[in-house]
Amino acid sequence: MMISTDTLLNAYIDANVVLALGAVVWMFARFVIQRTALKAAHGMQLQLLYGFLIVVAVVPFAALTLWPQMQSFNLSDLIVAEYLDGRIAIAPTTFEAWLQTRATLVQEITTLGSARGMVIAVVLLTGIALASLRMIINLTRVYRVIGQSYLWRRAGRLEIRLTDAASIPFSTRSLHKHYVVIPSEMLATPADLRIALAHEFQHLRQRDVSWEIVLECLRPLVVFNPAMRFFKRQVERQRELACDQGVMRRKALNAQDYANCLLRVCANALKRQGHTALPAVALLQPRGRRNASFLRQRVLMMMAAEAAPTPRWIVPMILCPLSCAILLSAIAIQRSGDWSHDRLMLSTIVNLERFSIRNTSP
Repeated sequence: MMISTDTLLNAYIDANVVLALGAVVWMFARFVIQRTALKAAHGMQLQLLYGFLIVVAVVPFAALTLWPQMQSFNLSDLIVAEYLDGRIAIAPTTFEAWLQTRATLVQEITTLGSARGMVIAVVLLTGIALASLRMIINLTRVYRVIGQSYLWRRAGRLEIRLTDAASIPFSTRSLHKHYVVIPSEMLATPADLRIALAHEFQHLRQRDVSWEIVLECLRPLVVFNPAMRFFKRQVERQRELACDQGVMRRKALNAQDYANCLLRVCANALKRQGHTALPAVALLQPRGRRNASFLRQRVLMMMAAEAAPTPRWIVPMILCPLSCAILLSAIAIQRSGDWSHDRLMLSTIVNLERFSIRNTSP
């Protein structure tokens, strides 16, 4: 069965709205967590964030499944009810046009029936195409570095490679292999080499590389949605803090040595003015004030007292209400499925207003 263009566009809009709502829900969750004893549990927060992203991805499909059983729980119908109760003071025709804004835009875009629809369609498709091209170029750069690197160690599907093309250690993967790429100059400093390897191995344990590639592949589809950039930054920050914390918990490395290694790698990267293209998980990102502030946060976190491990049930316990909140929000934004009593009343009022205008016009 063929899916119509307007159905695909409506699904795309719903997915973007759910992503934006998810960002709001996550900001609230972060606000609460930062005021509890869990604020230093970065590994737990990373697992919670990954779980929440899965929920945000699945919720639009779940909302479509549950929608027939919960049609009364609809935001537009609730707004119509408020209008009929006199709590919204707008002319009936204006209110109806406002309610039909999305449907009108979808029709204009799918049929290219207006200049506005054509502009939106061209901008959307161009943005997705350019973002996809950028992603492909970045992928090509990363795997070109890997192809030109020297195989140093191999263990099963893991390869450790040396390169002169990168100034910062990073890890990435292909379909069947994982790669840890180390700058060749690190062989001269065994202590830094040991720290870099421990850091990248921890990223592999956390499955950060797989998540990075998935997020990079999804980003072109929602290129104009700031919520995606928000979640991307959240993942980048949490995975580095969780990785540092995970490495330090193994008690095989000294916190001061670890922090000094980060600072030396950052200084070397700034001297060479080099950076690693995404999608790859690097030891650090040395550019920009925000990254400098985050590097300071990482160093201070290493020097702080070790956070107590959190029970495994904490993540599902917090994730459950967050999932319910985003699911109910996704159901509420669904389009009205039929002509309810309130909508019939609104249509009658709009028709009466039109008749009145027509009768009073000269």
